[in-house]
Amino acid sequence: MSGRSAERRGKQPLSDAPVTLRKPLTRDIPLEWIDSLLIASSELDPSASIEQRASALLGAAAKVLPGCGLGVYIPGATGAQVAVRVSPRARRDDSRDPARLLPEFAFERVVSIEPEGRSTMHIAADDAGYLDSAPIQALVDRLVLTLGASLREARAHESLRAQVIQAEKLASLGKMAAGVVHELNNPLTSILAYSEYLRRKGERSGFDPSDLERLARINEAADRIRRFSRDLIAYARPSTEKPGAVSLHDIIERALVFCEHLLDQTSVTVDRCFSEIPPVRGVIDPLTQVFVNLFTNAAHAMHEHGGCLGIATAMSPEDGYITVTIRDDGHGIDTEHLPRIFDPFFTTKTDGTGTGLGLSIVRNIIASHGGSIRAEACAPRGTVFYLDLPVALPSSARR
Repeated sequence: MSGRSAERRGKQPLSDAPVTLRKPLTRDIPLEWIDSLLIASSELDPSASIEQRASALLGAAAKVLPGCGLGVYIPGATGAQVAVRVSPRARRDDSRDPARLLPEFAFERVVSIEPEGRSTMHIAADDAGYLDSAPIQALVDRLVLTLGASLREARAHESLRAQVIQAEKLASLGKMAAGVVHELNNPLTSILAYSEYLRRKGERSGFDPSDLERLARINEAADRIRRFSRDLIAYARPSTEKPGAVSLHDIIERALVFCEHLLDQTSVTVDRCFSEIPPVRGVIDPLTQVFVNLFTNAAHAMHEHGGCLGIATAMSPEDGYITVTIRDDGHGIDTEHLPRIFDPFFTTKTDGTGTGLGLSIVRNIIASHGGSIRAEACAPRGTVFYLDLPVALPSSARR
């Protein structure tokens, strides 16, 4: 039997009731068995839960294996678990092996559904030779493959549904934020006007220099809030802007402003190494999202001990591209995960902070701008991302 498998049995058969076995089978799996699995798989509702999918597929297999018991065990990431049994007999507890799903049978085989071996399929009977027959093993192989594909589809659907709900929440939050910003504008305008008025009056009247400095800081802080709120609304608003020549350094600085609170909260310092570069061809808001996502990931990677976020830009005269290098000294990415980090829904974050879509969105935006992105693991720790974006042609420069 393919995959990691194991056999569990009691010291004696757990039931003396006779088991009706099928007639001797050939090595070729009967077509009606395969048809039963294919029909059950095709009839699954895309929104079906993991438990519903497992029940349907095991039920289809049980129809062609009336003398067997079938089960699936799927542990969840948050401690929840799914255990599905399809058996012609009532379950009996087995104190000798509590892990058995089908203790009412004498023999139980366990096969891994996924490479890591956490999710397993169980098949049980009173005759070990029956479980060892080639047709049964072939059916189990196909059932395991079908279950694995269906589980991945269910998880992807659940992740997508969660993203839709989150997107709706963010859309509502964006509308509320727009109202809040509108309400803030009037008092901010007053603070800016009166603080500037008092500062100038103080200069003429000979105020204490420390008081003038305090007034200047009040004015600067209020102006910073106003600029941030305006940028936030512009970032949240759907972009209708056409691609043009944009300053990459301005976009990076804008993204850093959005991430400033998170970077401060995680004790991350920023090291800029900007070269003289020409504009790139692109749209400001999507490119801002690229850097917001990358800076956020870097901050999350360094949340335990802080660190340094390095950002460098350089021009490549040979191919007309600008390379942006983003480096962090966080916990890093395992080498085996690097080929998959840009796949939708792939995430190594188990604490709920990751959705598996951030880097996929980054790659799509960069590709839509005619660029590319790649990642490398640093030694002894950390990750570096390289973004290549095409230089704007003179005809695309903004007027």
